[in-house]
Amino acid sequence: MQVFFGIAYLAIGLIQLVAVIDGIKYATGLGSILSAVLSIFVNYVPLLGSVLGVYGAIKVWDWNIIQAGCLFFWYVPVFLLMTAASVVFSRR
Repeated sequence: MQVFFGIAYLAIGLIQLVAVIDGIKYATGLGSILSAVLSIFVNYVPLLGSVLGVYGAIKVWDWNIIQAGCLFFWYVPVFLLMTAASVVFSRR
């Protein structure tokens, strides 16, 4: 099961990286290679990477904001559920 989650996490990360590359390329007009190199650094700046990825998914891929938000912020409900479960089970 851990292998499945690892592969899924890697796949989501790669899709997010491509969205960030497309966002940088669309916003700046840079080429693909330069955008890819720049995205490697930008992707690790938490808010900036997510914003550029959402921008790329909306502008380049023609996704709506809900789809793009789900791609980049899927972990928020998972984190909230895990936090709530740990609070509930730690009281026992």
